[in-house]
Amino acid sequence: MAEFSGKKVLVIGGSRGIGAAIVRRLARDGASVSFTWAGSRTKSDELARQTGAEAIQADATNRSEMLSVIQNAGSIDADFSHLR
Repeated sequence: MAEFSGKKVLVIGGSRGIGAAIVRRLARDGASVSFTWAGSRTKSDELARQTGAEAIQADATNRSEMLSVIQNAGSIDADFSHLR
């Protein structure tokens, strides 16, 4: 992965599995990471604490929730939702 220092990134479905690995890698590479989660508050809170990322509760299958997340995120430098 490229250097992400100073970049703002949003990962849709980032609380577990591949999404969580992406969150960890981007945070390690210096990105300011936000990620959505729908299933486990415990896992998402733990990942946020470990990485400094922002955990946002939102259902990725709910269009209006996703639009709200994106609108509230402001300027985003990268979106990794297509990697799922």
